[in-house]
Amino acid sequence: MRIAVVTETFYPFMGGSARRYHEVLKRLVDRGYEVDLYTVRLKEDWKVYEVIDGIHVYRTEHILKNYITKDGFRSIRDVFRYTLWVLRKLGDRKYDLIEANHCPIFPLISSQIKSRFYGVPLVGTFHEVWYHNWYWYVPHKIYAPIGILLEKFYVYLPDKIVAVSEMVRDRLINYLNVPSDKVVVIENGVDTNSFNVMDNGIYNHRGVIYIGRLNPHKKVDWLLKAIKLVRRAIPDIRLDIVGDGPYRKFYMRVAEELGLDGNVVFHGKVDDHDMVELLKTSRIYVLPSIREGQSITTLEAMAAGVPQIVIEIDGNGAVELVKSSGSGLVVKPSIRELATSIIRLINDDSLYKVLRSNGLEYVRRHTWDRVANMYHNLYMELISR
Repeated sequence: MRIAVVTETFYPFMGGSARRYHEVLKRLVDRGYEVDLYTVRLKEDWKVYEVIDGIHVYRTEHILKNYITKDGFRSIRDVFRYTLWVLRKLGDRKYDLIEANHCPIFPLISSQIKSRFYGVPLVGTFHEVWYHNWYWYVPHKIYAPIGILLEKFYVYLPDKIVAVSEMVRDRLINYLNVPSDKVVVIENGVDTNSFNVMDNGIYNHRGVIYIGRLNPHKKVDWLLKAIKLVRRAIPDIRLDIVGDGPYRKFYMRVAEELGLDGNVVFHGKVDDHDMVELLKTSRIYVLPSIREGQSITTLEAMAAGVPQIVIEIDGNGAVELVKSSGSGLVVKPSIRELATSIIRLINDDSLYKVLRSNGLEYVRRHTWDRVANMYHNLYMELISR
């Protein structure tokens, strides 16, 4: 089968959707798929064309270095440039199916135009549904109603919608009136072989870790302020922050202003091996984000045998994950509650071991092999109609 995949970000960009597509598509290539992926060229040293794990990756000829703004949003001008580029590039070859990332809306329209022109199915993978959350995140409130209208419109474009979690599925149905039979849930996965955790009863009793993009909605500043409170009870508390993003300098400045130089390490972007080692030697994984479709890093924390703390707020799919697995604590969006939960998991070994065991058991059912197989079954169903 020959498929085209349209997604704004891909390796070496580090983000949830980029990671998901990389893990799924390389497994589909192993099954005999021919995969062409169309994405944005963000840096000069990124190649216009290369093959990554059998995936033919095509990037925009022009470097769209301002595509992701300093606030973590998207440049409307560059999104339209990418959209028109996708429309042109998809005309060069004939595909059996087109798969498109729902974000940032407009490339999905290009994908739909080409899918209808060639008479092939279009699958849209939805990582989030913002709806009223548009009012929280857009730089100007006037954009929010436009965003909501676009969401209501573009759910009609794909032949089938993949939701990355039950939460996203429910929001598609309840907020955007998508028919339930149009949506299939294919959750995220983890490469459990990369972790190989043995429960030897030895855990890092002072290490807290955050892994992810350093964007405003990740609320790493909340975690930094919580660590300052924790330090009163546990002076040698350590926080490792792994990842990069537009808010890195801001979060570093917050840590400095809080006097946390001796307690916090910003690692920036690290390779998979180093990420796994940092995670496996940590006591607690904290995700203070207020917006997640599901959260790959939460699953990875389970695979590493590390209990998690997440924030309970509407639109945070990580909460559903932690509640379903029983692998961590869900707290209100409060810096003090965040600090109290960290101290609790450091001091309460009995609770810690239960959460750790639950996570290790749960994550066995969430492998990337299983995710890729679900995509394969869906694609085969669509092209055989």
